[in-house]
Amino acid sequence: MRKPSAIRRLTKRSNIIADRLRLARRLHEPPLTLQATSELVTAKTGYTITKTMLIRIEGNQRSVYDYEVLALAEALNVDVRFLLGQTEDPATF
Repeated sequence: MRKPSAIRRLTKRSNIIADRLRLARRLHEPPLTLQATSELVTAKTGYTITKTMLIRIEGNQRSVYDYEVLALAEALNVDVRFLLGQTEDPATF
């Protein structure tokens, strides 16, 4: 079994988008369930992110690839920088 990275050992987190992803789902009009988010990502981007993957991402149990962050941002219509915690404004530009 592979050892967790040094950052993961220090922060106890697998990714930095968990909280912002949950918030983006709640800010969406109408608010989205995990299942609805999964379906929206597939419909809008063609990339499959399952409900189980979302549960693990939001629970900080799974790392996120860059293309997954992009697909989630596109599907939820938020700025990638919002998911990454670099801006408080979820609006895309």
